[in-house]
Amino acid sequence: MSEDIIRVAVKEDAEEFLTLMQSAFKPLKDLGIEWPSVNVGLKEVTDNIMNSTAYVLERDGELISTITIRFPWDGDINVSGYPFLWWFATKPEYKGQGKGDKLLTYVEEAILRDTVKAPAVVLGTSLKFHPWLRGIYERRGYELYFEHEQEYGDIDGLMHKVLIPERFDKRVLGVPILDEE
Repeated sequence: MSEDIIRVAVKEDAEEFLTLMQSAFKPLKDLGIEWPSVNVGLKEVTDNIMNSTAYVLERDGELISTITIRFPWDGDINVSGYPFLWWFATKPEYKGQGKGDKLLTYVEEAILRDTVKAPAVVLGTSLKFHPWLRGIYERRGYELYFEHEQEYGDIDGLMHKVLIPERFDKRVLGVPILDEE
């Protein structure tokens, strides 16, 4: 019987990782969402794998789902003082089978809460063009704490989930610095 394996992505995964991202984010692209994850190329995927912590769920060597953790010290864009989850994608043919849920739960609990000891985690979502995601994340314990209207008409939302209540400090969430030109 085949078994799901969760591991950190490596550079050699880049092409298959890109294919997964493109297939999973095509519906968002069609909705007009302009996130970096929607318009990635091989260079951006490779950079993400090499410079952040990207996890993949695979079965029989096939990448099925992925999520990336951006830590506050990663790169020049700091969304929050807590780890930020992005590039969360699951192949469309696995929709509804719990693969994304399994990967997200693993990253939240085994990695961020139990290993890194992060008091909370943050993620971003589309509140206008993809409004059903907010409810999905709220059922997982996430709370909306920041909204921003984009030039292209969407409303981005930042949500946080407390992982270790006794260590959580709301001030560490921060508010992202927006590039208003």
